[in-house]
Amino acid sequence: MLAELAAFTAAAKTVSAAIQAGRNLTTVASSIGKMAESKDQLHTRLQKKKASAFQNDYEEFMALEEIREREEELLKLMVYTGRIGLKDDFIKYQADARRQRKEAIKEAERQREARVELITTAVLILMSVGSIVGLFVWLYLNYG
Repeated sequence: MLAELAAFTAAAKTVSAAIQAGRNLTTVASSIGKMAESKDQLHTRLQKKKASAFQNDYEEFMALEEIREREEELLKLMVYTGRIGLKDDFIKYQADARRQRKEAIKEAERQREARVELITTAVLILMSVGSIVGLFVWLYLNYG
């Protein structure tokens, strides 16, 4: 949890510094991506954790609260120092990145399932071929 929070904080500082320096949002796209990814990883981790046990609830709450505060600060910076529509573009970017990450996870799961199916099919074919060869060898040795 601390790793995700540290990654989010570092990326948020990078984005804030870039916006205050008057740079375009596209120059810090990777940092924005890290922010969104870290936030999603933390949410996913906490959801899995809550399903298994309730430990360190206060620490988790404070981490999520810090992320929320940093995002609000970043959005304010975008409104006051950025170009018109920067905040809306950022929110749209976050939603698109979140959707892409979910699609990538689903695609990886589909690929894993396809590999498992391929391996299972190959093993079954090899076992069938081995059984047929074994049957012919047995027939040859006993009746050959």
